[in-house]
Amino acid sequence: MYEQAVLAERFESLLSDARSAEQIYARMASHIDDPQLREQVEQLHREKRRHVELTERLLEIVA
Repeated sequence: MYEQAVLAERFESLLSDARSAEQIYARMASHIDDPQLREQVEQLHREKRRHVELTERLLEIVA
């Protein structure tokens, strides 16, 4: 049980960081005029969104 609690705590922290990064990438993309650069930042946003989803699933497993 202790190990699960530690994992849950770490995943919560990771989830918080990933959500913050996801929001930052979304805001950045909305302010970029260059289409190629905007696409790159949007790709980072999509990847970070996927990280959020995976971390949420991991958290469900250990909770």
